[in-house]
Amino acid sequence: MPTAPPLNTLGITDKDSELLRMVSQWPSHRRQPASAAILCASAASLLDSASEAGLLKTSTSLWEASAALWRVAGVPSKDAPPQAPPPAVGQPGGSGPKPVAAAPQTKPWALAAYGRDISAAASKTDPVVGRDGEIDRVVCILCRRTKNSAMLFGAPGVGKTAIAEGIVQRIADVPAPLQGARVVEVDLGAMMAGTSLRGMFEERIKKVIQEAEDADGKVILFIDEIHMLLGAGLAMGGNMDGANMLKPALARGRIRCLGATTFDEYRKYIEKDAAFERRFQKVLIQEPSMLATIAILQGLKKRHEEHHSTTIQDASIVAAAQLANRYITGRQFPDKAIDLMDEACSMARMQTDNELKGNNMQHTPVNTAKGAIVSPDQVAQVVSRWTGIPVNTLDLDEKEKLMHLRDRLQARVVGQEEAVNLVAQSVLRSRVGLDQPGQPIGSFLFLGSTGVGKTELAKALAEQLFDSEKLLIRFDMTEFVGSHSVLRLIGAPPSYHGYHDGGQLTEKLLDDGVLTDGKGKTVDFKNTIIIMTSNLGAEYLMKAMAGEKSMEAARDLVIKQAQKQFKPEFLNRLSELVVFEPLSLDKLREVANVQMKGIIARLADKGINLSASDAALDVVLSESHNPLYGARPIRRWLQKNVMTKLSEMLVKGEVDADTSIIIDASEDKKDLKYEVVKNAAVPQASRRDKMTAMEISCDSE
Repeated sequence: MPTAPPLNTLGITDKDSELLRMVSQWPSHRRQPASAAILCASAASLLDSASEAGLLKTSTSLWEASAALWRVAGVPSKDAPPQAPPPAVGQPGGSGPKPVAAAPQTKPWALAAYGRDISAAASKTDPVVGRDGEIDRVVCILCRRTKNSAMLFGAPGVGKTAIAEGIVQRIADVPAPLQGARVVEVDLGAMMAGTSLRGMFEERIKKVIQEAEDADGKVILFIDEIHMLLGAGLAMGGNMDGANMLKPALARGRIRCLGATTFDEYRKYIEKDAAFERRFQKVLIQEPSMLATIAILQGLKKRHEEHHSTTIQDASIVAAAQLANRYITGRQFPDKAIDLMDEACSMARMQTDNELKGNNMQHTPVNTAKGAIVSPDQVAQVVSRWTGIPVNTLDLDEKEKLMHLRDRLQARVVGQEEAVNLVAQSVLRSRVGLDQPGQPIGSFLFLGSTGVGKTELAKALAEQLFDSEKLLIRFDMTEFVGSHSVLRLIGAPPSYHGYHDGGQLTEKLLDDGVLTDGKGKTVDFKNTIIIMTSNLGAEYLMKAMAGEKSMEAARDLVIKQAQKQFKPEFLNRLSELVVFEPLSLDKLREVANVQMKGIIARLADKGINLSASDAALDVVLSESHNPLYGARPIRRWLQKNVMTKLSEMLVKGEVDADTSIIIDASEDKKDLKYEVVKNAAVPQASRRDKMTAMEISCDSE
């Protein structure tokens, strides 16, 4: 029987290479002669007519066709199926064809099939700015003799993948061991896809490792989401996961690997496998500062302009970083600022295209680039779309906010002028950069009896500085009385129950800087205001309110009481110690006025006028006043009586958009009466008691 034909006479086309590569992945222990023949026959039937004709014409049997396919696929001779069927029973030696020498192996294909060569696409990657320190650290690790693999971990969006791209861009300036090396990103999804049979995943990852070893250090494997390796392959019935297969090569330094993962995945998966963890040198990738983010955006400016055919103003870059820092709180720099600038460019291009269509102008690069200018206003529009905050609020300059901060706080917090002044002055010093850098915007201890405005001032600060009360995070210390309960704030250390659950405080404040949780993760407070409240010494203030002593003396006693209760190390680190005075009847009347305005505003949204007389406010104050509880009873009384009554009137249809409601005192001055007037015919103040200046028009405007 003639031997198998040479490979160049088989007529196999290039488009069959992927099919042959799949055939070569058939597990070794399953490559029995019969199954191999059936598999190759099926593969041959899928080839195009020319390939099939060339194969069948030059092969004398199906066994030779099988062997030819395996050789073209580059399978080593020891793993390929036999060249002839096994000898028949009773025929020693058989009469099959003689073995044919294996053809030379083809070039490595596993890295090309399951990886992306970042080095080959270096010209298309974005420039890496401001990461020289991290890149130098990674290069130093990769040049080690053993354990020459690095693990990048940090929050999502801080630029872990950019480190690998930065190494590629600097590959000409790295030490000799890394010069000429290629960085290949391993696609774990592609490697696991289609591995329905046991052993297929192990075969693929083994081939990738083998090709990396054969490259003699000139291939650096970059594995994003490297925690996915732990357990990968076990679901297909394998005995080893991807991490265990990678360990021997990592320990001996035969391959260079660069992994990337987040804080949570690192703690949840990688820390549990100490043997896998110790084979990597950890490199923490911190979130860049706002100034560093501006530099990154400047480096990407040209790429954005070329892609979108726009012109980006320098002020837009600064606005993107500032607005992202202030309003997009759930993501990290530089990712959120880059996305913001990218969408602002897209919006500018879209608006320009629409204008050109409206003017019947031709879409040429000159016309498009001339009109598509990215301004800070367009950046603010994108932030408004993302957050729902009105654009006019975003456009409000911070200097203007700080200039009128005290007035806005006093308009909301009644009767605490001195406390508001202390807080506003401290925030002003911090915002202009005259306080110690790196410290919070302000840290205050509010002292005073309940219901005097401590929490209200905290909410007002959140609204004025951060544009939303939702950014006020409140912790009730009565829930953390036990010495062990502090672990709920900063997280339990290793070996304690709840170690894998993050601390409640750090999960809400996040980022890098001052507070360290039980996992060693630090939290940045430089853009926060820390407010602590206490009723310590409230009895002195109540006695002063009753006239037993002066208010100034009572304030001094409260401060002395705080100095006895708290250590000097704690008090010396506060920006201000603020004492809130009890509210007098006149101040409580102002509080009732403010609360009634809120009800009036909500009805105005429904097109209904509401007004209340001075006599009505007297009833509210007399029925709700309790000197021990401050202003809180006023809100509760209004909710229980006024808001409930108005709700019933709305449900019954007694009022609508064409009516006005007048609230006045009853005859006995202990209750309120409600008068509904059609067509907004509200009587003038001269015809009844003097009305408060709280009336809101129900005009359609």
